Amino acid sequence: MNGLMRKYLKITKRPLAGYKIFEKQVKIPKKIYLAMALFFLVLTYYLLESFGVVATEWIVLPYIGFLALVLLGVPLLYIHRKKTGSVLLTHDAIAKQTFFRRYKLMFINNIRKVRQTRKNALIIKGKRRRFKIAMPIYPHDINVLKTLLSYEGHFKQKKKPYKLFFEGNDVEIQELAPSRDSVTSRLVERFHDDYRHVTPGFIHDVSFYNTEVSRVRHIDQKHVVFLLDRVDLKGDYPENTFYESMMTDNAMALFQDVSHVEIFKIAKNGDIELLGTSVATLKKISRGALVSETNFQQSGERMSTDMVLMQGTKKQRVRFTFKEIIIGFNELKKTAWFENS
Repeated sequence: MNGLMRKYLKITKRPLAGYKIFEKQVKIPKKIYLAMALFFLVLTYYLLESFGVVATEWIVLPYIGFLALVLLGVPLLYIHRKKTGSVLLTHDAIAKQTFFRRYKLMFINNIRKVRQTRKNALIIKGKRRRFKIAMPIYPHDINVLKTLLSYEGHFKQKKKPYKLFFEGNDVEIQELAPSRDSVTSRLVERFHDDYRHVTPGFIHDVSFYNTEVSRVRHIDQKHVVFLLDRVDLKGDYPENTFYESMMTDNAMALFQDVSHVEIFKIAKNGDIELLGTSVATLKKISRGALVSETNFQQSGERMSTDMVLMQGTKKQRVRFTFKEIIIGFNELKKTAWFENS
C-alpha cells in the first residue's frame, strides 16, 4: 500500500486520499487446514523420535522436508493466493493487488474497454494493463465500481457526470445533473462516437500553440469544427489525469454558435486582404497551417478569439466570437512541450 501511495503521488503530484479497499470474501476449505495440522502431527512425532521419547524410527528427516512442501508450503500458497487480490477505488483510479501484495494502478480515464462475463467478472482493459475482477467474491458494495464504469460510458451506455464520495470505510456515487445547455449536450453526444473524451469549456486550460489545422468543417451555419493534429492540455484540465501538461493525439475543437467572423490574408509586404466575414469563409483556412498565436477573451456570455496561422511564409489572421468550445480527443500521448520549460 505504501508503494501505491508513493506511485500515485509521483504521477499526480498529490497524495492518495479518499479511497476504498474491497477485500476478497473467500472461505478456505477445511481440508487445507487439516493438511497443515497433519504436517505438525508428523513433525511432533519426528521430534519425539529424535529425543528418544518414543522408540520407533519410522520418520527420517528427508520425509519431513517433502511433507513440509506438500502439507505446509502448498496450502500456505493456496491461502495466500485466495486472500490477495484486493481492489482499491479512488476518485480517479482503480488499483488491484497482485500475488506479491503490490498494487497495480489504472487511471479511470485510461480505461479502453470493459466487458462483463457470464460469471459476473469484469474484464477491464487499459492502455497497458488488464484487470479481471470477479465481483461475487467481493463485498456487495463493490457494485459501485460497475456503476462508475457505466457512468464513464462503458457497457454501451452514454457517459454521465458523477461524483464519488468517500467517508470512513464507505463509498457512494452520485449522478450529477449536466450543467450545460441542451445544444451543448447534443453536440457532446454527437462526437462521443469519434472521441473517447469530449468536454465542453475549460478553454484557458487548453493550448493550441504550434497545433496543425488538418481541416475546418461546418456542422451548420453556427457550429464550426477545427480538426487538429493535437492539442496540449494543462494539468487542471478535467480529462487530464496526469496532473501535468499533456499532449493529445488527433483532436477536434468545436466552436459553438460562431459569429462576427473576419479572416484575413497577410502578405509578406504587410498588405492585408479580407477573405470574408461569413462562417462559411472559415473553410478558407489553409490546411496544414500551424497556429502561432491565440488570444481568447471573455465578453459577457460569449468569447472572442484572435488566431494567427502560418504555413511557410503564408500568414492568416482569424477572428470570431463564439459561445462555447468543446474539445475532443482519444489519448494523452506524452508530456506537453512547455511543461518543463
